[in-house]
Amino acid sequence: MTTLINNKKLVVLLVFLLCAGCFHEEASTPSPHLMTSLTQKRDNGFSVVAGEKIGIQDQVQPIHVKPTKAISFVDELHGYGVASSARDLQFLKSSDGGLTWRALSRLPQTIMLSAISFVNPQTGWLLTSESSDEKSELRLTLDGGQTWEVIAQDLPGLESRGVEPFFRFFDRHQGLIAFQSGKDMVLLRTQDGGLTWSASSRISMPIEEKSVFTFRSVIEGWFIGPSKKDKEVSILYHMTDGETWQETGRLPSFFAPQALSFTDSQNGFILMHTNPQSSEKTWQFLRTFNGGKTWSQHEFPSTFQPLAASLHLSFPTATSGWLLDARDLWRTTDGGLNWSLLTP
Repeated sequence: MTTLINNKKLVVLLVFLLCAGCFHEEASTPSPHLMTSLTQKRDNGFSVVAGEKIGIQDQVQPIHVKPTKAISFVDELHGYGVASSARDLQFLKSSDGGLTWRALSRLPQTIMLSAISFVNPQTGWLLTSESSDEKSELRLTLDGGQTWEVIAQDLPGLESRGVEPFFRFFDRHQGLIAFQSGKDMVLLRTQDGGLTWSASSRISMPIEEKSVFTFRSVIEGWFIGPSKKDKEVSILYHMTDGETWQETGRLPSFFAPQALSFTDSQNGFILMHTNPQSSEKTWQFLRTFNGGKTWSQHEFPSTFQPLAASLHLSFPTATSGWLLDARDLWRTTDGGLNWSLLTP
């Protein structure tokens, strides 16, 4: 009798343990719909959070010669730029992070500079045009800018545009030229160091208005433009296949983006002003360290007033960056939280 009762208890205990295991397994495994929803929310998340205010410091050491047309830094110390004078264009080099510059070579004043790109301290390209007929020319240097050789002329699509293109070489062989043409963007690519270029089919743009954009490879780029429905809202787009722009997120209202730079796939920076109608613009700086999913917003002091007609933003690393306008040159060594004015 006692044995029978014990056996019954054992059976009941086994059933209970088995059922408890079933309950535990069912509770610990979310439904497929829930897992998909959580994944999509994480992948598609986009946010802008408030960050600390930016500091500006004046540089006590004056610069006698400085770039005025374009800059290209390859690391924390080595940078290159072009300055214009009454007689010619001067190609400049800095070996101390932009504190001092020296002229290495000169080009005739009749040559119009479009852009400059360096991949290391020795190898760089100048994209220029003749002011008389607007024919494009591409120059290459292999000795750090002391001598230049014309390696390509009359690049397709660059005739008589009058618009400054995006121009960058990503290594010794791969380069890209991009510019807006109405509702389309034209991409010129090279795989042989600039000797030959192929023009892509016209890529449809999200908007027709001229906006800011950048590329970090021959197929991956970023673009900011006003929303089709609300012109006071800026939309950030991302391209990963060299053919289509995908909407990534909406930036806060009343932003007028002026410059955009991505160091790599994760680190990016946006410079903008928030009061386009006022002569005293309030400048803002956005930073991302996760590929554009989250941005921190930082406000410049009121004394920061660059000439917005032509801005060049160069970030060779996630911490070292330079900003050039027609008047001044700034430098940051902490990813944009503090900037030093390098020009008197």
